[in-house]
Amino acid sequence: MSALPERAPKIVQFPHPSQVRPVERTSGMALKVRGHLSLLQGYADIMEGVSPQLRAIILRVMAGKAREMGTMLQPFTDTGRRPISEYRQVRERTRQLMLDYRILLERLHDTVAEAHDHLDDAGKKLNQP
Repeated sequence: MSALPERAPKIVQFPHPSQVRPVERTSGMALKVRGHLSLLQGYADIMEGVSPQLRAIILRVMAGKAREMGTMLQPFTDTGRRPISEYRQVRERTRQLMLDYRILLERLHDTVAEAHDHLDDAGKKLNQP
């Protein structure tokens, strides 16, 4: 028996990447996306006033960065993707609502014009002896 207490090991165990919490992975991904967006903005700023050949090179680099960013974001976008039929239904409903809106707006204009005509007629009748 020793009088000294037992020491804890000096090795720190880091979590395995699969054990990292989703929030930490998401915030890390947000930082990477922000960095890619900053790069794209920088490339866009550089493109002003450069030759067409240099512009083509910069656009290729930007396309590659955008592709990388799309690949990084794909796990986040695939989870909430809705079927194309739902988008088509929404688009058709929006078209129908816009058509209804135009018809109702035209009817409103006609009603307001008719009301103005009646007001003009009422004013003329009051002024007559």
